[in-house]
Amino acid sequence: MAAVGNVAVPAFSGWPKDAIDFFDTLEENNNREWFLENRARYDRSIREPMELFLASVEAEFGHSHLFRPNRDTRFAKDKSPYKTNIGAVIRRADGAIAYVHLDQAGVMAASGYYMMAPDQIARFRAAAADHETGAALVALLATAAKAGLGHGEPALKRVPPPYPKDHPRADLLKHKSMTLYRNFGQPAWLHTAKAREQIVAAWRGCGNLNDWLAKHVGPSELPDSHR
Repeated sequence: MAAVGNVAVPAFSGWPKDAIDFFDTLEENNNREWFLENRARYDRSIREPMELFLASVEAEFGHSHLFRPNRDTRFAKDKSPYKTNIGAVIRRADGAIAYVHLDQAGVMAASGYYMMAPDQIARFRAAAADHETGAALVALLATAAKAGLGHGEPALKRVPPPYPKDHPRADLLKHKSMTLYRNFGQPAWLHTAKAREQIVAAWRGCGNLNDWLAKHVGPSELPDSHR
């Protein structure tokens, strides 16, 4: 048990195996009637463990936002009402996010700058294009790759102006997000308290990237921006 004020709450002990089974079954029964009949199971096996995990990391990483299970289907061809995953994000003051995601394939952790605002993109591209700071970014991404961390695909197909299409860091200039992630799959520790240290280790492994982003990009200075 962990104490919150004078109230004892259970400590995070991983997600039960039923969490994966739930998502498998939801994919085949993605309708309101089935979900409502199984809502207690969702809460017990998926939502509550995620809330306990987020509470366990708040002191180090900050307050989190847990995404709702409902899909926004207003403009989607797929009208399935529920997500076959659960995700949560922590937005830090330096502009970086820490993200955790669980679905039928297992658990994934990510960190970095996601969906940068226009002013952030401009500063990112300038730093990536610069010989010194761009080379440092390439080096830290290579180090992260050796440690088992991947980074997302570019958002653009072409190098944005005014940069030449044959720029030595053309692929980096096509990004609108810059994050690192680790897909863990379904290791045995997923169902134990060790899940916390593994996810946290992945977030900490993104520290060099987040330091680079904080130094050369920083939070958005645009009004109404949450980045």
